[in-house]
Amino acid sequence: MNITPTENFILQNVSFTYPGQTEPALRQIDLRVAQGEFVVVCGASGSGKSTLLRLLKPELTPHGKTEGSVRFFGQEASAFSPRDSAAMIGFLLQDPEYQIVTDDVLGELAFGGENLGLPNEEISLRMAEIAAYFGLEGILERKTADLSGGQKQLLSLAAVLTLQPRALILDEPTSQLDPTAADALLHTLTRLCRENGITVILSEHRLEQILPAATRVLVMEKGRLIADCPPRQMDRALFTGNEFVYRSMPTPLRLHAALGLPGPAPLHVAEGRQMLAGLLEGRELQTDLPPAPAASDEPAVECNNLWFAYNASGYVLRGLDLTVPKGSFFALMGANAAGKSTALSVMGGVLTPGSGTVKLLGKPLKKYSRKELYRGTAALLPQKCETLFAAATIREDLLSALADSGLNKEEKLQRMRETARFLDIEPLLERHPYDVSGGEMQRAALAMVLLRDPQIILLDEPTKGIDNVMKRALAQKLLALCAEGKTVVMVSHDTEFAAEYCTGCAMLFRGRTAAVGDKRRFFPQHYFYTTAAAKMARAYFPQAVTEEEVTALCQKNMPAAT
Repeated sequence: MNITPTENFILQNVSFTYPGQTEPALRQIDLRVAQGEFVVVCGASGSGKSTLLRLLKPELTPHGKTEGSVRFFGQEASAFSPRDSAAMIGFLLQDPEYQIVTDDVLGELAFGGENLGLPNEEISLRMAEIAAYFGLEGILERKTADLSGGQKQLLSLAAVLTLQPRALILDEPTSQLDPTAADALLHTLTRLCRENGITVILSEHRLEQILPAATRVLVMEKGRLIADCPPRQMDRALFTGNEFVYRSMPTPLRLHAALGLPGPAPLHVAEGRQMLAGLLEGRELQTDLPPAPAASDEPAVECNNLWFAYNASGYVLRGLDLTVPKGSFFALMGANAAGKSTALSVMGGVLTPGSGTVKLLGKPLKKYSRKELYRGTAALLPQKCETLFAAATIREDLLSALADSGLNKEEKLQRMRETARFLDIEPLLERHPYDVSGGEMQRAALAMVLLRDPQIILLDEPTKGIDNVMKRALAQKLLALCAEGKTVVMVSHDTEFAAEYCTGCAMLFRGRTAAVGDKRRFFPQHYFYTTAAAKMARAYFPQAVTEEEVTALCQKNMPAAT
């Protein structure tokens, strides 16, 4: 086969199997990626996305059996040197904590060039250029540990780009970013591809902003590549007949399909707004929606004038006041470093506030014994859920969560099986926790939390790494728990998820509550921090915040279009 210089990656009939597994994680993948392409890889949790991306970076190729041929820039994998890989292929991990290797920002920017043995003058020039391009001048003297999640992600990307790679691979780069920071990162990636000709390949569950910029979309299913085409040329049958593909697509495209409209589908909000204008402009519209369910008068969590600081650099919580009704599914939202995770940790008794009070189920938090608090009252799923696992299999970890439950061996096994079935992780029980996908690990960690049977469930970014189909399933399970009288408090950057499923939301800003209410009040009042559906339809249906609500109102006002 002729290999042209513009082809960065060529995979021919590639399959990959992890050690100890009989089913391949990748099956007969054929893929060619040329210089300057912008490729989005999507697929359900466990579909093989991360495995595929890691095969494109030799140092990160997972341990296991690879079959078929992989070529990098015209060279066989065995002939592609580590130095060429470091210089030519950049890789941005999902969590920047695992990528940052130095204590300060300047050291992080210099690290790659120093390891390649570049002259000091060239390293300084590249650092100056990257710092100016990304607007990092204000944080150059800071410690990396003091940066927000968004700043760490941007720094990791900048450090990779000091090596001037020809290709950049990113594994769910926005999963820990607030919507504004995610938009900024994706805009930067688009510029790098269009203006600098860098090949961009990324896996992503948030496709609202990124799909319009993509030259190709790859859809993975059970290790196979089932679609590979420009976004606007996706097979309509695949789109309408595959729940994952449907729910992964941007809201304007889904709305177009739900209304059964002819012609090219809109990919971004501006095109969706134009579509609605063509349907609704000049009509007398019915805009009524069912009222939001009334919240309970009984509080589950009460925070009063909470102040908290990690160190002398300043307070993270600054007089936080918040009440979460019993039985609600409640979201804490806001920008990175607004104090959301800190507030959740204070509610769960992991952190002690400098001043202020917390009540759980009407009782002051400080009056709970540790055993009473963590066995039946509250349980916290941390953002870094991998810290919960210590055993060789998920089964052992789940059983460890029942260690002091008072149940006998058979009762523990029964509870463990019921919870595993509830969260669809039964096939994973004999797997090592680190040998499953990020979304699968998230569900296993949630199982450990639920096995403690808490009345108040505290979740820090529970949808991180989970595809939209699994998010829907997870939401139904959490809502079922709320219907039983339990309360769920979730920190999230996922505005679409919160708008569709949460019964209440609060936005934190600089350690205080800036806004609070049900979704009918919360999302319409936000101009940027809201859903794609709200941005598209606010001129016609001011209270509609989800695709389903906009679809229903369009159908009510345009019966012929249905």
